[in-house]
Amino acid sequence: KMSAQIGMGEVKGVVVVVGCGLAGCMTAMLLARRGYTVEIFERNPDWRTKFKLEGDDLHRSNIKRSINLALSHRGRCALGRIGLEAEVLKFAVPMRGRAIHTSKNVLDPLGFQPYDAYDRKNCIYSVGRERLNNLLLEKLEEMPNVTVRFSHGLMHVDGEGVAHFCNGTGESLNTYNDYAKGTYQIKPRLIIGADGAYSTVREAMLRLQSTNFSRRYISHGYKELTIPADSSGGYALKNHEALHIWPRGSFMMIALPNPDKSFTATIFAPLHTEPAENNTSNIGLMDIKTRDDVKEYMSTHFPDALGAMPNYQEEFLENPTSPLVMVEVTPWNIKDKMVLLGDAAHAMVPFYGQGMNSAFEDCLYLDECIDKFKGDLSLAVPHFAESRAPAGRAIAQLSLGNYLEMRHHTGSSLFLLQKKLEGALNWAFPDYWIPLYKMVTFTRIPFDKVIKREDTQANILRRSFWLGAGASAGIVVWALNKLIRSSL
Repeated sequence: KMSAQIGMGEVKGVVVVVGCGLAGCMTAMLLARRGYTVEIFERNPDWRTKFKLEGDDLHRSNIKRSINLALSHRGRCALGRIGLEAEVLKFAVPMRGRAIHTSKNVLDPLGFQPYDAYDRKNCIYSVGRERLNNLLLEKLEEMPNVTVRFSHGLMHVDGEGVAHFCNGTGESLNTYNDYAKGTYQIKPRLIIGADGAYSTVREAMLRLQSTNFSRRYISHGYKELTIPADSSGGYALKNHEALHIWPRGSFMMIALPNPDKSFTATIFAPLHTEPAENNTSNIGLMDIKTRDDVKEYMSTHFPDALGAMPNYQEEFLENPTSPLVMVEVTPWNIKDKMVLLGDAAHAMVPFYGQGMNSAFEDCLYLDECIDKFKGDLSLAVPHFAESRAPAGRAIAQLSLGNYLEMRHHTGSSLFLLQKKLEGALNWAFPDYWIPLYKMVTFTRIPFDKVIKREDTQANILRRSFWLGAGASAGIVVWALNKLIRSSL
């Protein structure tokens, strides 16, 4: 494959993608299909070989984070664009709703909440991050105009637009001018930062122009466990085509099905011990140190699940406790030379299942912008960055808000009644009334417009409630008055 190293100025038609995770592979494939020469750089070694991440790399790697992913409409549209949707769905497990475990005594879920009661074709899919990433990478490596470079971390981008990478492979590369051996330089037409919440492309942008940036850690983190297949080789939880939730008020556990009949269970809870109601405390994930601590925590909060989790103590102590981070940056670009997408631009907490989907939609929308401007990157890239940023901020806001719904409201009868009312309105007026979850998950309405539309719908519901309450009170007063008059 031809290298795009420089020596004679900018290499025409070459795009550098930093980050070989899901977003990086998706945007690389979309651009390569357009005929661009694409070089994709990943700071980690090839994860398909056996290597161990340690320390900060455990939560900073875009690849090895093992929370299962929920694939929905936005992500499927991007996969469809590159011709891989059908292939991905072959190893995905459909989830048609939420299975709610409110009792601590019975493993079977006590309630099922369909994602769309009136259109059962609408479902989301549980997919393994690494298997999906491997498929995208394999397809990329088959393309003659794509070069993938592992163990190449971005060091910086200079004022001339030259990207400087360190070379961790030990290979001696030719360099130009007086740059040290073991480094690699390239001056592409465009640099795309798809390198996650700890993006080095974003760090380079902060040095090159005035850029507003914030990174926020919420007080909760996550711990991943496994619910293996049962003794007969089947799913251990009834209704495997569901996202299982154990809502516990201020925290929760969820479980997503896998093709091998196991479930990936994830506890989302405070990282550190904090006061709770009735003078008790919710022990933090970081404060659970011993097998006895694990047993007490799990038997107190999730006793119904323990019989299906034979290795929960070992897994709890061995698996990392990972933080949850949110990122906001403005602008997403430097003219038409550098641009961010995915977590590098708008990392979010995972509670709407839209991290991958919104990142894939970023890639797809960039591709659509290139179409709109007939391949002119000088117009397409700034338009993408400016028009997509509000949606990135919106989905981060929606994701954080949905945590309260999942851990608390899903066990509420009033919440279920509200969802049934919204579903009925959607059935009666499908073009005018779309529930929030359906807008986010089963449409491509921009996320910022989703929030505006939901606010309008919520105002209508509130006004209708008070009008209905007033009318009901009037009827009661009229009936009482008639009854009193008739008794005189």
